[in-house]
Amino acid sequence: MDVDVPPRRPRWRDKPLPRLALELSVIVVAKLALLMLIWYVAIRPLPRADVSPAGVGKALAPASASPQETKP
Repeated sequence: MDVDVPPRRPRWRDKPLPRLALELSVIVVAKLALLMLIWYVAIRPLPRADVSPAGVGKALAPASASPQETKP
């Protein structure tokens, strides 16, 4: 007496390619989230350079002679 058992439907977890794609997607999203966290915690609070024309002129101006220097 053989009982016909319907074939088991393959689930998405049984297929290796979609599972691999899901795992890789999760890894990529997790890494992006970690990089964003590092950016907002460590890099963004750093002071920015003064790029105004006055600030650039001050940075590139020749050094002025200090009044304390004595000339022989």
